Amino acid sequence: MAEVERLKLKREVMLKLIKALIDGEELEKVSEIVSMDPNLSLRLLKFINSPYFGLRKEITSIVQAVAYLGYQNLKDYIFVLLTSSLLKSADKDEIAKILKQAFAMRYVAEKLIPAHADEAFMVGLLDPVLKEVDEAEIKKILQKAGVSDNIVMGLLDEDSSLYRIKEFTKKILSFCEKVSRNEQADLKDTEGLSFSEIDEICKRAEKDAKALVSAL
Repeated sequence: MAEVERLKLKREVMLKLIKALIDGEELEKVSEIVSMDPNLSLRLLKFINSPYFGLRKEITSIVQAVAYLGYQNLKDYIFVLLTSSLLKSADKDEIAKILKQAFAMRYVAEKLIPAHADEAFMVGLLDPVLKEVDEAEIKKILQKAGVSDNIVMGLLDEDSSLYRIKEFTKKILSFCEKVSRNEQADLKDTEGLSFSEIDEICKRAEKDAKALVSAL
């Protein structure tokens, strides 16, 4: 299935799809947008039929795939593909690292600002893209996708709550990595989270990232 992984995806279709999911378009409309890109259709069917989901019966239609995944999971998946397409040379190890940050941001946000947990995941995914794509282009891409201003601010505005969650998440991931290597580690500000909660966030994020990247 390596050939499927290398298939180039149409960015405009992905952006249109994200917007349709955010807008809550009908299932048939969403499926129709997916089908505009045959390569995206193949990737989606490969993903849904991977061991990650453990389905007993193979799903062969886009409508079935979209219905099974649900809009939120499909949006997360498309954002992962979009991030991969924006990064010039991201291998699976790099994508796993990005996913770990995104999942960790979601889990931190669930504790601190639960209403913005899904947006935190998207900010975590897109943050590494800023190293390769300028701010104006990022804003243009996200505008086409119809995402909330919170996500843009989470990437660019140091005063936004999602930006602060992003920076805090980076600190706790670094802390957890040092602890796992038995190195001296210090985390002065835990934002009210216990060290057991922080440890659980790190472990859960790593586990979920590895599981998802294996299915991409």
